[in-house]
Amino acid sequence: MEARQVKLYNTLTRRKELLQPLEDGHVKIYACGVTVYDHCHVGHAMQASVFDILTNFLRKLGYRVTYIRNFTDVDDKIIARAKEMGIPPSELAAQMIASAAADFKALGLTPPDAEPRVSQCIADIIAMIADLCAKDFAYPTPAGNVYFRVRSFSNYGRLSNRNVEQLQHNEVASDKQDILDFALWKVDTTASASWPSPWGHGRPGWHIECSAMAKKHLGVSFDIHGGGQDLIFPHHENEIAQSVCANSSPYATIWMHNGLMTVEGQKMSKSLHNHITIKDFLQSWSPEVLRLIILSHHYRSNIDFSQKVFKQTHKRLYYYYQTLAMLQALAKNATTPATNISDDDVKGMRENFLACMCDDLNTPMALALLHEACKRANDLQRAGKQTYSYLELITFFGESLGLLQAEPSAHIAEQKLTVLNDSGISEAELQSLIAQRNRARQTKNYQLADQIRSQLQDRGIELRDHTDRSDWSVII
Repeated sequence: MEARQVKLYNTLTRRKELLQPLEDGHVKIYACGVTVYDHCHVGHAMQASVFDILTNFLRKLGYRVTYIRNFTDVDDKIIARAKEMGIPPSELAAQMIASAAADFKALGLTPPDAEPRVSQCIADIIAMIADLCAKDFAYPTPAGNVYFRVRSFSNYGRLSNRNVEQLQHNEVASDKQDILDFALWKVDTTASASWPSPWGHGRPGWHIECSAMAKKHLGVSFDIHGGGQDLIFPHHENEIAQSVCANSSPYATIWMHNGLMTVEGQKMSKSLHNHITIKDFLQSWSPEVLRLIILSHHYRSNIDFSQKVFKQTHKRLYYYYQTLAMLQALAKNATTPATNISDDDVKGMRENFLACMCDDLNTPMALALLHEACKRANDLQRAGKQTYSYLELITFFGESLGLLQAEPSAHIAEQKLTVLNDSGISEAELQSLIAQRNRARQTKNYQLADQIRSQLQDRGIELRDHTDRSDWSVII
């Protein structure tokens, strides 16, 4: 595919900026991953999917992409949960990393080029902390903790648009020299979650972990750093401060932050019984339902998940698959040569799709074009006109978005009963009505045939008539 200009919203500058890789044609991306103290939930899937969409699209444009997403396997929550379970923190972390990997594979996400773990990068973390201390950007305390001097970095607060002097503090007294300072190394002796260091036995602070892992895999400067909006402060703000000071070099050029999610209008919480793990979601819905929900919103916007949204999205995806299956069948049975993608309408939709995706990953507008392409294809089929170019177009849209990747007839067979149940009709009842209508058409009882068609339309089912039979599709 020809080279195209891609613009992305940069949280650091608060405007869309042209993606200009530091290395020509090579985009380096780091995204903060999961803290592995429990099974992943749909919020983790949301963030992972956003950067999966980005990396896959950039590759489709012809960029070489190096995508790094870490696992935080050393953390207060992991230690506390492991203690409750009576197992070592490293054992819990290993179990949850395996669980996360299985979840992301089930969602169809392309694996990152590397998935570093904090526990595997302790030497790199210690080296970075030592550099900060040597340059007087950090200091050890008699207790064995090490802190970063926030006021030593003049641009602190730029990412989150905060004034250092106006920051509010609720911390209790500690061994810090300044309440603003944050921990790079913490005193700890927990087995399998602490290590020897020049400052005593302990473990890394949260923020330094990502700085060290990004440097190890991407170098001191790279193109895109991603994560959820909840990480802007303090996590990403602190990453910038310590990385710039330690490396004497700029850190990430573009900062991308995806929106957050709620469930039925409320923050997801186990206490509210609205906590949806990826495993629970996939018990009821196909992975592409989740991806389609995410694509339906701009990545910077928040998403409210609900059973109503799941059902509507499932039906919409089914319609796309029915359309694709119809187009494939027509192409297979065609007796005339297929036309190509150069058809004016199809070519224009393809160009508009690429323009949307290159404009800060505007997936809602890109999806609108997929929807329009499916509608036009169905209209052409009903009118008895050729639809070959729409098969190629819809296939291209699906590949670019990570949708319609299952075999259409298999997806339709697997999801048919759920779609019909949502429409309030059983398969036996539907087939009985179709048979009645076919007999009415054969006996030229068009009034009854039209009544049955209208009855099904009221229940969200549209009939497609052929010379020898009728089939059906959902109405969107």
